[in-house]
Amino acid sequence: MGLVGAALALLVVALAVTVRPAGSIAGSDVTVYATYGTKMLDGAVPYRDFAMEYPPGATVMFVVPATRAVAGGSTDNPSWMPLNAAGRNYYRGFESLVVLLMAAIVVLTALTLRTMARPYRTAMLSLAVVALSPLLIGRVLPERFDVWPAALTGAALAAAVRERYRVGGAMLGLGAAAKIYPAVLLPVLVIVAVRRRGVREGVFVFVSTVGAVCAVLVPFLVASFSGTWRSLRIQFSGGLQIESLASSLLVIAGHVADKASNFATHGAGGGLIRTNLTGPGVGVTTIVFNVLAPAALCLLWVRLARSKRDAREDLLRYAAGSLATVLVLGTVLSPQYVVWLIPLVPLVGGGRGTAAILLFVLAAVLTNVWIPELYFEYQGGLAAGPASILLARNLALLAIALVLLLRDGTWPRERVVSPENSDPPRSRRFEFG
Repeated sequence: MGLVGAALALLVVALAVTVRPAGSIAGSDVTVYATYGTKMLDGAVPYRDFAMEYPPGATVMFVVPATRAVAGGSTDNPSWMPLNAAGRNYYRGFESLVVLLMAAIVVLTALTLRTMARPYRTAMLSLAVVALSPLLIGRVLPERFDVWPAALTGAALAAAVRERYRVGGAMLGLGAAAKIYPAVLLPVLVIVAVRRRGVREGVFVFVSTVGAVCAVLVPFLVASFSGTWRSLRIQFSGGLQIESLASSLLVIAGHVADKASNFATHGAGGGLIRTNLTGPGVGVTTIVFNVLAPAALCLLWVRLARSKRDAREDLLRYAAGSLATVLVLGTVLSPQYVVWLIPLVPLVGGGRGTAAILLFVLAAVLTNVWIPELYFEYQGGLAAGPASILLARNLALLAIALVLLLRDGTWPRERVVSPENSDPPRSRRFEFG
């Protein structure tokens, strides 16, 4: 319990340093969230009465901070330049919710580490990284709603390592309804459930996930099918975002060949707040990565299905590896996406887990350096300096995926074959409670 308390204390310090004064957040995503939240409190329905880019499950993060109970006052008609009391109240409510969700991620991480009986030093490193992640990643963490699906993902894994696979599936479904990406972990969870309890359990896990998604999605579809469908469809549209690994490789190659001027940026359009890359080879590269990402995921899932290792260790490792693969092979890689790895990478055990955690720290710090100043410089002219920092961050994420998905037996003392219910080696273990 002392280690968890220390981690929570570190979290408070990290957020206190990271959170900006309310008067300086004009133009941030929080101001957009406030518009959504106050409209919904006034009775407006997303997708029917106003356009909203995000999936329906994200509305929790917009509405809750707008309530008087959380905001500590009225949030009607918030203004940011100049800042009024309503704007300050909403920002305070949003940051309070972020604090609670990050604290939940710390506790869920501790519960999973305890279930896995991680050595004390390993648990200490993992919890410290989770607690300090706001400080490592920077202001993009407390000013985005990604901590909400991240917390639901952490809850899914905490349930699954206790073999409560259906609960884990429901948590993944709620997370997917908020940000879509947790759906990538569903095949991993289903495969592990089938390995442990048979096909019937896998079917129930799938049904529980789909049921959770439908419970959130159906009311909005009934209110406005076309508006809701459009908001979901645009998540998979657009070109090659300038921050993706593929874009950073193209831009750096352009600088090396002294042809960087051939590339330019443009808005994604279609209601997306996103900037894409244009230039020679962009179209072909986009197609290649769109094919490579699902192919790589399918290969990973086949390997997971054939694995003879401890199912719980495989669950944690392949969940983190699958998501890291999506980040580096996807055509979109916004800076806040690094938040998705917080409840995943620190759970992986052994030498490969330690290596992945250190690489995550590097990727987080480079994201902090990158956003926002270097991002705007890069967006304006695709300069070589910012492009190099971006590529370094993306290569760190690629290294995480490679470390997690290297062949079994690569790391020292990695258990080659392990009975599913065997106890880990008897060293000083982390105990929670």
